[in-house]
Amino acid sequence: MAITSITTQRIGQTTIVTAVSGLSGTVYFHWYLDGAYVGVSQAGTRAFAVPSGEQARIEVIDTLDPDFDPLAAAPAAFPARYTIHWIRSLAADVREYQINQNDGVTNSEIARVPHDDAAWDYTFITPRLDDLTTYTFQVVPMDAAGNAATVIPLLQELVVRVPDAPDFTAVRDVGTQKITFAAAA
Repeated sequence: MAITSITTQRIGQTTIVTAVSGLSGTVYFHWYLDGAYVGVSQAGTRAFAVPSGEQARIEVIDTLDPDFDPLAAAPAAFPARYTIHWIRSLAADVREYQINQNDGVTNSEIARVPHDDAAWDYTFITPRLDDLTTYTFQVVPMDAAGNAATVIPLLQELVVRVPDAPDFTAVRDVGTQKITFAAAA
């Protein structure tokens, strides 16, 4: 790995990351978002969707090896989201799946996923989760009338991720040419 510099530019909810490699020849850039593998490119620039008010850890590994194993060499993963995976309900009248999330305080519906007769399994990526919080998820098959079938319970998950950086303010004093940093209120 020979990344010499990384720059970021934010435009709305898009963060554009540019990595410069010290390697010469055909360079492969392997990109990770919160430790999860996103993909490979031969360009040192990639755009990521990072919603307003959220932070993400974006990492890149450069290599000359076209057979590089990006999963074996992945950085430590501390995802801010959880991927829910379930097998379809065998009930004939299922129209959608209601996904519920409980953080120990609040139980809430976070999504509805339409049933697909051709699909045998489903995945759903949760919204951003709080650090050091235990979540319980469940999937509830629903019929066309909105009646719930047997709940598909999922395991509890303790979310441990890289905490958000603290908010701060910076004030520059023109007279002294000094910058003062302070915790945001």
